[in-house]
Formats: sequence, C-alpha cells, structure tokens
Amino acid sequence: MGIIGIMVSMGLPWFITITKSSTMTSTVNNFLADMRFARSEALRRGGGVVMCRSNAPEVATPKCNGNTNATTGWQTGWIIFHDRDGNGTFQTTDTLLRVQSPITSMDSIIDPSSSPSYSFTFSPTGRLTVATAATLNFGGASFKNYRNPDNIFNLQRVVCVAATGRARIAGDGTATCT
Repeated sequence: MGIIGIMVSMGLPWFITITKSSTMTSTVNNFLADMRFARSEALRRGGGVVMCRSNAPEVATPKCNGNTNATTGWQTGWIIFHDRDGNGTFQTTDTLLRVQSPITSMDSIIDPSSSPSYSFTFSPTGRLTVATAATLNFGGASFKNYRNPDNIFNLQRVVCVAATGRARIAGDGTATCT
C-alpha cells in the first residue's frame, strides 16, 4: 500500500500537467479553427463575416461585447455571424454561423494591448477590415512543476492574428508576435 501511495503521489502531478497542457492545446486549436472558419466563410460569402467575443453566446439573440469582462476576455465565448447590413452587430436578419460556449477550463483569453481586439471582421478577400494585428494570450491556471514543487507556473500560449486575417501560435507565454 505504501509503495502504491508513493507512486500515485509522484505520478499525480505529472498527470495534472499533461491534462492541463492537453486542455490548453484543445482550446487554442478550437479558437484557431473558428478563425479559419470565419475567414473562409468571408471568402465564400463575399465578406462581412464577424467573429466577436460574447458574454452570453448561447442566448437566443447573442451580442458582441466590447471591453466588459476585460479580465477574462474571449474566455466568455464567441459568436461568428454573417453581418448582412455591415454594422458589426448581430441582429435577427444576420446569419449566425457558429457559437462557442464559455470556456470554463481556462483562466483567460485576452489581448493585453492598450486597445484590445474584441472582434474580427473579415472582408471578401479574407483580410481583416481593420488592418490591425492582434495578440491573444491564452492563460492557464497556476500549478506546480512536477519536478520542482517549489516552482509554480502558469501554462500559457500566445496566438498572433495578422492583418491578413491569418492566425498562428507564436509559442508559450513568453513569445511575441513579431
């Protein structure tokens, strides 16, 4: 019993690290897939496709939310819609293409810049209509390094969105989008 207890206590931190890393990878890949989907729909529909952060993406008529809940950002979820009238606001006349429910397994998904991006609107060429690049930091919960229990760290990823509308992973929390 003692040997099993020791093995479990040594293996549990490793398992937690793997689980959190897998969750981070899944969340980042889901975001990137939705960015690619929005961009391809803009190409297919002739532009006007918006991917925006929403505080309540699963309600009957969701709306884009700007700087509210700025500490968690995109973690609250997002919507993708074809903005037929070009006003950047989802209305019943627009076509809702995709909904991402809130992400409870992540601490935050934020744009740390002084003018953060809360929505991306794609033109008929797949470029962003506002030609400004964005950086999104995906943050995970703090946990102990299984090899050094005194070293507590955050699992993070940096996603870069170029003015061309393409998004990519830059690396861990120390990476930049240059």
